Amino acid sequence: MKPLGTITKYYPFIDEESKSILDSLMEQASSYNDLVLRLGETVLKDDVPLNLVFIAAVQAWWTRTEESMKSIQEKYKGEPCIRPWYYIIKTTVSDQARFHDFAVAEIDKALETTLADWMEIELHFLHSYFHYPGFGDVPSFMEPVLKARGLMDSNPRLVCFMPLIIMFEGYAQRREEHSKDSVYTLKRGLELARNNDDKLYEYLILEPLANISGLFDIQEALDQHEEMYALAQDFEVPYMIGEVLYDSALVFGTVGEYDLAISSIEEALKILVGNDSDWLILSRMNAVLGNGQRALEWANQAFEDAGNIEYPELYLAKSWALALLNRVDEAEHNLETAHSLILKSGREFGLGHYYVVAGAIERAKGNYQAALNLLEKAHEIIERLAVGFQTIVLLDLARVEILIAEQSEESESSAIPGTWLSKLERHAADRNLTGIRMRAAMLKAEFYQKHGQLKDAHAILMDALTISDSLGVKTLRKQINERIREVNQLLREAEISSKRRSE
Repeated sequence: MKPLGTITKYYPFIDEESKSILDSLMEQASSYNDLVLRLGETVLKDDVPLNLVFIAAVQAWWTRTEESMKSIQEKYKGEPCIRPWYYIIKTTVSDQARFHDFAVAEIDKALETTLADWMEIELHFLHSYFHYPGFGDVPSFMEPVLKARGLMDSNPRLVCFMPLIIMFEGYAQRREEHSKDSVYTLKRGLELARNNDDKLYEYLILEPLANISGLFDIQEALDQHEEMYALAQDFEVPYMIGEVLYDSALVFGTVGEYDLAISSIEEALKILVGNDSDWLILSRMNAVLGNGQRALEWANQAFEDAGNIEYPELYLAKSWALALLNRVDEAEHNLETAHSLILKSGREFGLGHYYVVAGAIERAKGNYQAALNLLEKAHEIIERLAVGFQTIVLLDLARVEILIAEQSEESESSAIPGTWLSKLERHAADRNLTGIRMRAAMLKAEFYQKHGQLKDAHAILMDALTISDSLGVKTLRKQINERIREVNQLLREAEISSKRRSE
């Protein structure tokens, strides 16, 4: 492989022997992953400068190369600057919470020794990663980043680390609910990483950028995930390939291509061992599809993997699944626990998620107007913070609206779809959410069918089949065809009944 900015950025700070070894390893390596493995082997079998050991530990941590991480720790356990790189993060919340105290204690011990400033800055980044993105508040998340920036300001040679500082600043904006500002900040960091040929930083910044872009522009998010996937494949790092597949599943779910979303996760599971974050994604997708039993199974798996780490999403997922299964008392109990955890976190998005699940419970109880009121509260919050999640809320609002209309005394001939179904249709059309357009069509057809307007229902379902024939909507197309057969049967029965009346 050619020299990589991810590695050569260290050259101004390290000794000639370390540079020579790195040059040789990059020349021999076929990919970034191969380089990390070769570097790990080198520092294990040879006596090398501590500079090189530190770089090996850092690269093994970023790539989650666990065997190298453990072996380096065993050989260099007496070096305080190496010990913090033992604690791995694979999940959004639980790993950060589980290992936070241990990792930070080791980082503090390392910082008490005499270290080069470039090593200090890497340790500050590691500290922030144990608050990123789900654990800890914004001030504690940003404290080590500010220390890193202070080091960089006092030593201009450290500017090579600026892209990651910008990345953390962008995520802090997201945590403070300034998502559009976050996108601009992250794009600035991405451009700088590309200018420096730092492919690792490019990948690391694309990950939050793609997820946040999905709140505003689904196509841009899909393009960014494709860029991430291309980088991960070029790197040949299994963890990164799996990570992209998991993240892509969220975007495919937002578009409504659930088959593609689930297959992405299945592909990821061939590469990586799943964790609580992954099971929560699967639980939510099944909840959106109305499959309460599968949603509950995945929620329970998430609880099992999280161990004694508690956070709101665990209880919200379980509550939602239980509501779909009409186990209302259990659903309410889990929702109460989630609510107390949300209040502690102070995150407004969590409150919006809470209202979604509370609405599902009221719908299960048959209190449709109460469900509508709760979902409207959820929409007011979520439309400002998470366009991707907004789709889920609009789907539920449209469903409840149809249930309320079914109970009304409105005549069949004058029935008109409600406000929320119309908003769902516009939302899906404006953002080209193909699968959601098809689900909206199914809901509209259901509305017309319940009000006896069978020909309208049939026409809408036939049009829905023309929206997309992607593999990602295979299940939706199957459901639509089943509904068409059902409506055709009803039309035939209505025609026969009409003939008999006229005889």
